[in-house]
Order: sequence, then C-alpha cells, then structure tokens
Amino acid sequence: MRIFIDEAGPFVVPPSAQSLFSLVLALVIPSRVEGELFAEFSQLRDGWSSQGGEVKGSKLDEPQAAQLIELASRYDVFVNFFATDMATNDHAVVSAYKSRQADAITAGLTPEHNPKITAQLRGLADAIRRMPNQLFLQAFLTIDLVLKVIEDSTLYYVQRVPAELGSIAWVIDRKDRTITEMEDIWSTLVLPMSESHFAKTPLPCLIGADYSQFDAHYKIDANDQEMIRHVKWMREAYGVEDVDRPLGLNSTLLLSEQRQFSDSAGSLGLQLADMLAAILRRTLNDRLQAPGWKNFGRLLIADKRTPFLQFGEPDGRSQKMHGQVEKVWPALKTGNKEMLVRH
Repeated sequence: MRIFIDEAGPFVVPPSAQSLFSLVLALVIPSRVEGELFAEFSQLRDGWSSQGGEVKGSKLDEPQAAQLIELASRYDVFVNFFATDMATNDHAVVSAYKSRQADAITAGLTPEHNPKITAQLRGLADAIRRMPNQLFLQAFLTIDLVLKVIEDSTLYYVQRVPAELGSIAWVIDRKDRTITEMEDIWSTLVLPMSESHFAKTPLPCLIGADYSQFDAHYKIDANDQEMIRHVKWMREAYGVEDVDRPLGLNSTLLLSEQRQFSDSAGSLGLQLADMLAAILRRTLNDRLQAPGWKNFGRLLIADKRTPFLQFGEPDGRSQKMHGQVEKVWPALKTGNKEMLVRH
C-alpha cells in the first residue's frame, strides 16, 4: 500500500476577508491495483496534454475533473483530507494557537520525569514556537492527516486486503522545498507528534480481523528492550495510567522505513493526488462548477467528524458550515465508501 500526500494552497491569509481554503490531501492506493490504475490514469492524462509533460489539477475543466474522479472511484482507493479557511487564520489567531500547542507539550513535566524525555519534549515545544505560521499550519494539518490515514487505512484494508498492511509506503510531494527541509519538518514535528499520539491513544483495531501482516512488521517487538524502555518513558511523560497495556504500534518505523519526498513530475501517484487536491480546493473556493466535483464523495470514507479545522476554536475543529462549504459538504458526504464490510 502506498500513500501519496500533497497540499493545495499557500496557507497564507488572503488580502481580503473573503473565504479562501488551503488543504492537505492523502491518496491511499493498495499495491494490487496501482499498476492498472496508473495505466488508465496515464492514458487519460496524456489525452489532455497536447504538448506532453505534467498536467496540473488547477488547469482541469469540469468534464476533465469529473472524468478523473470517475476513474479513481472505480478502484478500491480512498482519499483523506483536512482543510482550513485562511480568512479565519490571521497572524494573531495562529500565533496564539501555536503558543497553546507548545505550552501543552511541556505542561505535565515535573523534576521526576526522565531527563531524556524532558529534553525531547522541551525541544519539540521550542521547535513549534520557532516555526513560521504558514509552515506551522501546513504541518499541523499534515499531522492530523497522517494520524487519520493510519487509522482509516488499517481498519479499511484489514477487512478487504489484509496483506496490504504488511508494507506501507509514504510518498510526499516536496513542492519547491529541498529534501533536507522536508526531512526536518517530519523529524522535528510529524514523527514526535505521531509517536506521542499513539503513546496516549492506541490504534483502533477490529476484533477478529487478520492483523498478522501488520503486526509482524509494525508492532513493537516484545524482545526489544530499548523500545520497551522508550515506550515506558513516553507513557510516563504523557501521563498514561494504563502502563501495562500492550506495547502497540512502532509509529516511527511505520512513518520512516518507506518514506520518500519526491517531485510530482516523476510520480504518477503524486500527480493524481495533486489533481484531486486541486479539484477539492477549487471546489471549496467556488472556482469549479458542480458537474466537476459532485461525485468527489465517492472517494471518501463515511465519517461524521469534520475535516475542516479552525485554529481560533479551542479544539481546532469547527462544526460551523457557511458559504460555499455549506453547499459542498452535503455533496462530499454523499456516496461515501462504508468503513465496515457488511456480511
């Protein structure tokens, strides 16, 4: 299984008060359908390009966008995304939210905590405070996206193709950033925040499902004394009371072993993710008419939780729908994939 991650929008406050969304999107593709899907996608894409080269989603018209959604929805792939309206995220709002996040990381530390964990958490808090607001927003949406992809992909495919969970690869569009910059973002923020999440919140699993492939590769080895000590430190640092529960997921291995930062020009998966992300952003910003996006919901898994984040809210999540989103959201919840297989 490969997960392609891309972003759409600059994550900067617009000059006017008009709503303007930016988002991050993940396209999850099981390896068994990748070859056939990419062959069809290449044929479709090449038919749109008169001069060859990469076709950007920002240039697709409504019929082309509808064709792309129809093609992807014929395969057992799915999309996760998180979006935020940059008109509601001015400098003061984001800076305050960033400060709260940094403070929360070290709020529970005491002199009794392990010095190594204390230093790690303080370093993480300092890294968050230093981040430019634009990069902070994108990084935090990406963290939420990564966590949701892990939860959804494991639960979805363990019921359908459990062998896919034995090899999970991440391909991230680096845009105009260097590999070093992307590695720094992931090692500084995405990896430690993901690790802390799973230290506090075990990965949801389906009772009776076949997790043998997943466990064999990504479950913490009970004989790895160094990892056992690390898990103990993490649970201590985050105040996890159930210290005797199973060791759980090696999230660092899952997110690092097969991860690459690539240019979309050389990756069909990133090109497809780029087009879907652009279609969705144009939809949310009322720059694409309904015939182009009306079936986008067929690529999403049914979920009652909102993918729209508002950093002025205490928990970062906004249940308020207004303007274009109020019109689009019901359509995005139509025709969704069911998470659970019905027997």
